[in-house]
Amino acid sequence: MTDETPQPASRVQRVLAFTAGGLVILSIVCFFVLIIGTWLGAGPDQGSGKGIWPTVELLPLAALPLAFLLIIALLVVSLVSRSRQNRKTTR
Repeated sequence: MTDETPQPASRVQRVLAFTAGGLVILSIVCFFVLIIGTWLGAGPDQGSGKGIWPTVELLPLAALPLAFLLIIALLVVSLVSRSRQNRKTTR
């Protein structure tokens, strides 16, 4: 058995993880704001196309795919880091 301690996450990994998580949480909040706003009567005929509503409506459309791409980038960075670490330990 090996007694290796896992290497801590790099700064890039932490930034990617927190950014992706923040975008997902922001999108979920926007979904709930839209649901509650629609329930309270802020429909298209009530002026939902004015003020902050267009941003709240469009933010999840951009943030969720961006968060998905960041998660894929985090996976690639983690795999490369783990591969480098394994190469160092086998030599």
